[in-house]
Order: sequence, then C-alpha cells, then structure tokens
Amino acid sequence: MPSLGSSGSLGSSGNIALPKQAYSTGVATLKGLPSQYCGASTVTAGRNAVVAKTGERYQEALNRIPPPGAGCHGALLGAANMGVIAGLTDGQIHDDIRRSIPHGDRRVSDREIQDAIVKARREITPGTIGTTYRPAPRPAPRPLIDGDATRRKLIQAGDGATNADLWELSPFRPDYEPGYQDALAVLSLYNADEHLYIGTQYDTTVKPVPVWREEIGRRLVATWPHIMPNPVDGVAHNIGTDKPSFRCDAAVCSFRYAVVEFDNLSKPDQFAFWYSVITKKLLDVAVLLDSGGKSIHAWVRVNLPDRAAWDREIGARFYGEAGVFTTMGADRACRNPSRLSRLAGHYRAEKSNWQTLLYLNRGTP
Repeated sequence: MPSLGSSGSLGSSGNIALPKQAYSTGVATLKGLPSQYCGASTVTAGRNAVVAKTGERYQEALNRIPPPGAGCHGALLGAANMGVIAGLTDGQIHDDIRRSIPHGDRRVSDREIQDAIVKARREITPGTIGTTYRPAPRPAPRPLIDGDATRRKLIQAGDGATNADLWELSPFRPDYEPGYQDALAVLSLYNADEHLYIGTQYDTTVKPVPVWREEIGRRLVATWPHIMPNPVDGVAHNIGTDKPSFRCDAAVCSFRYAVVEFDNLSKPDQFAFWYSVITKKLLDVAVLLDSGGKSIHAWVRVNLPDRAAWDREIGARFYGEAGVFTTMGADRACRNPSRLSRLAGHYRAEKSNWQTLLYLNRGTP
C-alpha cells in the first residue's frame, strides 16, 4: 500500500531475537524474585522486603494477563514493565509471559511478546534493589514526515477542488439524490458472509450484511447514523464489564479500513487534501463521505492481516505520537480498529444535513 511516509511503504521492522541463554527459575512466585536477587546474607531485611514486593507485583501482572482478544495486548506491556523493574533478563520475562497467557481467540506470537519487552526496556530504567523505579524519560519521537508542510502542499496542490471534483474521480458515481441508496452503495464493499455493526454510538447489535441490506432496502431510509467499517465476527467478547461486547476491538475479524478524519480543517481544505491524495495515488482511498457536519470521513483500505499488524502500521505509523496522520492534524481517536464512521445516506437531523457519499472505490472485498 502506498504511504505518505518517506520510507515508501507501510513496512514492518526487522525481527528481534531473544538472547541465547538458559533459564531455570520459572515464573517468580509470591515469595519474591529468583534466589540470585534475595539469597545473599548481606541483603538487609528492608531490602528483602522490597525484593519480595517487586516479585509480588510482577506475579500479579502475570496473573492479570487476560485471554487474547480481551485486552491481552496491553497487559503484555504491563507484565514486561514489572519484569524489567525486577531486574530479570529478556528471556526470563518472555518465558514467564508465555506461560501466563490464557487460551483465547488467537495465539499470541513470540514477536508480540518481544515487542512488549523491547518497549519496556526503552521506557523503564532498572536501578539497584531497594530504590524506587521510575520510567526513563522518553525522548520526543522523530516525526515520520513534516506533517504541517505535507498537509499544506497537498491542500495547495488540490486548491479549488469541490465535492463535484471528488464525484468525478469516483469509480462509482451516485446519480441520485442523497438518501438510503448511499448506504446500500457502501454495503457493496462487503461479502454476504460478513457481519457489520450499524447503529448509534450506544447500540450493540451486529447483523449479517444481507440483513442490513434487506432492512435498509425495505425501509427506504438509512435509520442509523453510524457504521463500523471493519467487519466483526458476530461473537460476544468479554471486555471487563458486566456486558460482553459484539463491537469492541476484539470483535474485529478483518482489519480492512482505517478511518481518517480532520476536525480542524475547513471543508474546502478537506476537499483539496483528499483530491490530491487520490490523484497522486498516495493512499488507497475506498470511501469519502460528508459527515453532515464539519468533517469528511475517509476510509483508507489497508487490508492488514491481524491486530499486531494494525497496532504497528495504524496505531503507530499512522496515529502514533509522531505518526503520519497525527502530525498532519488528523483525529487520533481513529486509531483503533473498531472506530465508528458516519453512515452515508443517513439524514442528520440535528445538523439538518445528509451524510453524503462523495467517493466510492470498491476495489476487492
């Protein structure tokens, strides 16, 4: 997929190899860290207490790791942080985390565990036993691009473009008045065996694509204001609350579209920006829709294989602190795979405007 970054594509970093060491201590227990940290006769009772407390916190972090698909990814870093604080080796932390991950929807890869350890090493400064451990100061990340300059150049290159120009660029050109047919056109992006969430910000129901098509076609109106662009698996997932969720990040089963939204640009500047992105073929834009408010929602086709790839390419490369779209001023709330977008074809009563389909490139579902 083409990229706005200087490296030319959304690529992965190289493999990170664990050091070749032998480990024999297993997971640290509630009694403290492995014996090499607390067995010397010169260690004072106070220092032993600190060691034991550190070991307890490390064990607690390991015990709190939820099954994959229920928040496991974030918990890996918490366990890795405590392992680094405890003074353990990368290999020991890796083995402990691996043994502590419950069975879930997917298998956590060694690479995902290694990435958490590498990040913990970068952010945590281990001291001597008995001191207070604090995260190491983080240097400001280096931006992948000069976001302000890139945004200005793209707007300048597309200056004067309007919604009509985007319509001319669109492989699919709506020839009807705004309304439910826009929603049906968007649903043409999906296969019949896929499930989608369509609703308000607070609804929970997901349905197969054919059911949504039938309901919208029968009603002749797109009743619901929002859609989750990425398909879900139709299964309820435990997210740590009383009610399981069908539309959380863990429910996403196809990491197909990244939502991009600028709240801080005028409509003319947004028209110009996306006109340049499409004509210069910088990104594979699948959908552009007018939200009926102040922004245009773009769905960028990314077709990533799994959540780890999403976190690396979208969470970090697009929407990290120094990410491509972060530095250009896009809304970072769009970084999660279950992000909602406006549903084209819905009449937004509070704005007295339609949510209108501007551009649609079906590509390959």
